[in-house]
Amino acid sequence: MSTKTLALIFSALWSACLYAAPVETLTQTCAQCHGETGVSTKAKIPHLNGQLSDYLEEDIRRIANGTRASTVPDHIPKSWTGEEVMAVADFYAASLGPRPAQTTDAAQVTRGAVWYKKRCADCHPDSGRESKRDAPLMAAQNLEYMKEQTRAFVSGKRKFVFLMDDAFKGLSAADLDGVAHYFASQEQFKK
Repeated sequence: MSTKTLALIFSALWSACLYAAPVETLTQTCAQCHGETGVSTKAKIPHLNGQLSDYLEEDIRRIANGTRASTVPDHIPKSWTGEEVMAVADFYAASLGPRPAQTTDAAQVTRGAVWYKKRCADCHPDSGRESKRDAPLMAAQNLEYMKEQTRAFVSGKRKFVFLMDDAFKGLSAADLDGVAHYFASQEQFKK
């Protein structure tokens, strides 16, 4: 490789480092709803903390380019670079602050546990604390958010991802709410 080529590469990398915004600056707007560490501060808003970085990165990109619906206008700044999206995803993935305990209905949790074992455990093992097949972590996720997203999937407002259509097939709204209660009732991390 020529000296000129190396100088050009070094210059581009140096510029990217100089102009990339610190992750704390990037997440200031996010923190208004998702909390400073990714622990949601509002109803129907997902917790981002401890989520898989690859999942968050893909979701952020999809929201930014309009292929994943969001109720928040201009949810993700279009000016974010790929490196900034990755930095935000990594920041929230590394944030392991505790999620608050949620009020769940015991009967719904029991109902959800049955469906979890039959339909969800393959992709969301260990009660949603682990992931297979690129599935997001679900343990201790915001209950109202999960219920709302379930309805969005069923109504077609949000597109099913790999295997989700089979998991949802034939389940009633009460069954799906039960699964949401089950995931919400779990501890995010094993003690």
